[in-house]
Amino acid sequence: MNDPQMSGALTTTRQDALATPGFPTARVAQRLGIDPAGAELALQDDALVRAALERSVEEFLAADDERRAGRTPASRLALDPDFPTGVGMALVGAAVLWEARDLVPKVALRVAKDQYEDGADELAASYIALVQESVDPGERSDDDALAWAAQSLLVSVLQRCGDAARADEIARDLAAHAIPIDLWRDDDPTLPDDSMAWHGGAFVGGIPPRRDERRLSFEDVHDYMNTLMADMQREQEAEEDGQG
Repeated sequence: MNDPQMSGALTTTRQDALATPGFPTARVAQRLGIDPAGAELALQDDALVRAALERSVEEFLAADDERRAGRTPASRLALDPDFPTGVGMALVGAAVLWEARDLVPKVALRVAKDQYEDGADELAASYIALVQESVDPGERSDDDALAWAAQSLLVSVLQRCGDAARADEIARDLAAHAIPIDLWRDDDPTLPDDSMAWHGGAFVGGIPPRRDERRLSFEDVHDYMNTLMADMQREQEAEEDGQG
């Protein structure tokens, strides 16, 4: 995979988001470990945000590994009341907004697993789509493993939703490519030596992740970002009111 870099100029979408009245600049900066005092200027600096995203994603994954191993993580992000799922969703949203596409898959898979375990099947399917649409098929083995792990999780999602036929179709596709059906349960999934590279089809047979039958595209996550930012703004205002 080519190493995706954020563009030198802000995209229209990101410009619009940052210019939106009420954009939770301080909250976003806090999640990325950026000093809120200079957040408005800092979030205009692509290189600075990219570096902050990389650090935050690494910190999140390490803290989530600790949590999944039964230990209590004590890092900055782990102390956030929305850790792990809410923090993971925020990092995915920021990575999409700042076009750090390569930082999406690992965190999005963790979020999808949490959503599935919480019974939020439609959200889990949406994040499964994000994992798969954020990798380039066959370019890197670790990305292939993440995409296949997401595909294996989709089997469980569909089974619980009562769509046994589609779940069976995907399960047979996994078997044909020598992919373990429970690959998604691994915190750091790796493919067996005899498995095949990710084939690039987000859902076998065009299976959609949404009840409205519309496939979720990578760009569609910006709709979610609007909701995320609104929620973060409400949190920020509530904190300010409490402090006042």
